[in-house]
Amino acid sequence: MVPLIYVINLDRDTERMASIRANLDRMGLKFERLSAIMGKGVPDWEKLVDLPTYAWRNRLDMPRAGEVGCTLSHLKAMEEFLRTDAPWCVILEDDAEVLPACADVLRSLSEKDDWDLVKLFNNHSGMPVKKRELAGGHHLVLHLTRTTSSAAYVVNRRTAETLLKSMRPITEQVDHALDRPWETGLRIRGIRPMPVVLAPVAHTTSTIGYQDKQQRRTLGKSLKLFLSRAKKEICRFGYGLWDAVRG
Repeated sequence: MVPLIYVINLDRDTERMASIRANLDRMGLKFERLSAIMGKGVPDWEKLVDLPTYAWRNRLDMPRAGEVGCTLSHLKAMEEFLRTDAPWCVILEDDAEVLPACADVLRSLSEKDDWDLVKLFNNHSGMPVKKRELAGGHHLVLHLTRTTSSAAYVVNRRTAETLLKSMRPITEQVDHALDRPWETGLRIRGIRPMPVVLAPVAHTTSTIGYQDKQQRRTLGKSLKLFLSRAKKEICRFGYGLWDAVRG
């Protein structure tokens, strides 16, 4: 079974759209393009943020408008998915590149109900623990340490419903908000080796984000950020160990 595939793309980013369209057409994978949300175009976008929690969890006290737009775009994809009867879907950002093995990996994911969200691409190794073998020598894994990126992932209906609640109001960047299993109870997994990479266009074209001036951090802010991240990683590691042994 090949699931629904959604591609998030800003209307202005035609080069990125051309890149991923050509990639998916070569793979024989049908997809639906979703127009990404421009954060600065959302009225009162600042009110969508839980400012105290955001300041505690992040380097900046306030997110960039582009980060808000990125989060809203991913939530839009989940809402579109839940309007269908499909059991799960793939969400891609327009700078992703699907490798030939991905279709078989997706089919083998559907063989067993042992995941809720699967990252098809991520940054950092994440200290992976193998859960089961997939097609073509790939493995479904769980991560004991932090991984980042929201470029490509799979979600089932339970995940979409859960994240539409847990990611509102906005408290951190979208890739971090997706990956808080100790709070959401979601079975978050990854794939090794990864069946998706970043396309060359990712490094040469614009993104949903904006380059705003850096905010200077005080000693107090740096300490709060360290404590927040340390707490999160302790929770992640502890939950991951429990998840690894529960079967």
